[in-house]
Amino acid sequence: MFNYAVTTKFYIMELQKKQEEKLQKMIEEEEIRMLRKDMVPRAQLMPYFDKPFLPQRPNKTVPRQSCLHMMSGKCWSCATGNELYNLHHCGAQALKPIK
Repeated sequence: MFNYAVTTKFYIMELQKKQEEKLQKMIEEEEIRMLRKDMVPRAQLMPYFDKPFLPQRPNKTVPRQSCLHMMSGKCWSCATGNELYNLHHCGAQALKPIK
């Protein structure tokens, strides 16, 4: 009777182990299937070509004045870059603000 109880216990443990391995194998296969499904490359949506993109110049840019107007002045020292120190020569004409 004791030998029968021991063999049935080992048989039940073996069946449980096989069932757990089968369940673990099914879980791993499902995970692999989900990973392969996620790794499939997907196509990007086609862009709309109804309205072509035309870049516009921003309206906030400030055009810079050239330095040529300084060369035509009466005083040569103002045209060379010394207009901050020689304001008495040409007055405030050399320091026009940029609009």
